[in-house]
Amino acid sequence: MAFARRKRLAFALGTVALLAIAVAVVWRVFRVSLLLNIGTGYAAQQTCACLFVSGRTIESCIGDLEPLARKLISVDPGTAEVTASSFLLETATSRYEPDFGCSLRD
Repeated sequence: MAFARRKRLAFALGTVALLAIAVAVVWRVFRVSLLLNIGTGYAAQQTCACLFVSGRTIESCIGDLEPLARKLISVDPGTAEVTASSFLLETATSRYEPDFGCSLRD
């Protein structure tokens, strides 16, 4: 009985190790962090320009984004800023300046 339990534990640990390696390889090969950085910056910039430069409604601007990105946008009309986040891994904020348009903040 103890042997069977150890065998199941070894199998479970091996599976977890293989999954961790697979995730690391996919993360590195597909440059997931770079894609998240680009995606959040694009969503923040696009939405900021749509709202504050074009003067469209938030519903209209959010409709331009992919369904997942729509849930990751937050708008602060008081400071004319739009923030996009990607599952707490990357965040980008675009701010509107009159006469200059929208620009991404560091």
